[in-house]
Amino acid sequence: MIAKWSIIHGDNNAMALCGRALSPKAPRTAQRAVPTKGLCCVIYDALYRPLGLALVLLTGLSGCVGYRLGSTLPPDVKSIYVRVFINKSNEPLVEIDATNATIAEFQKDGTLRIVSADDEADLLLETTLDGLTLTPLRYSQADKAKPNEYRLTLHASLVLKRATTREIMSEASVIGESTFAFIGNLTSSKRAAIPLASEDLAKRIVEKVVETW
Repeated sequence: MIAKWSIIHGDNNAMALCGRALSPKAPRTAQRAVPTKGLCCVIYDALYRPLGLALVLLTGLSGCVGYRLGSTLPPDVKSIYVRVFINKSNEPLVEIDATNATIAEFQKDGTLRIVSADDEADLLLETTLDGLTLTPLRYSQADKAKPNEYRLTLHASLVLKRATTREIMSEASVIGESTFAFIGNLTSSKRAAIPLASEDLAKRIVEKVVETW
């Protein structure tokens, strides 16, 4: 007898497809699925062996790509309190946009639960908006000295602490960016771009926090 092994995801449809692809002429009784403790299952086809090793490597890798292993946070870290950002930029009220966007991003990510008070949290996040900069990207055809598109960048620094001990777990600098067309008034055009930059900043903040572990 010659045999072949392959590794794929352990769902019935995938196993059926694998069985037909590997041995289209083999009866179903010639195949058996062996559940494992891992993420995949092993399909044993009792008709082929020559390409077994190659199939283990190839189908094993492709079958398991994209599987999310879950959070690596310590078991006692489940919640976070996001303090209102400190605004040291020259842009008024930008801290409100950035704080709300970060809370929303944590809720979307789902790794840490947002709480409304620091005494309810496992972690505290303190963030300072250090500045807001505008970078010209394109210029008017009629006036080469007049930009008509800008990149807006929010610069921030964060400190992540244990809520009970105030031990600093990590510190980092992050940025959030967006682009906007200069139409009419620069102040209003810039203001319209701040929410998108805040959302981008929030995503990077959440990544930094989760990647601490």
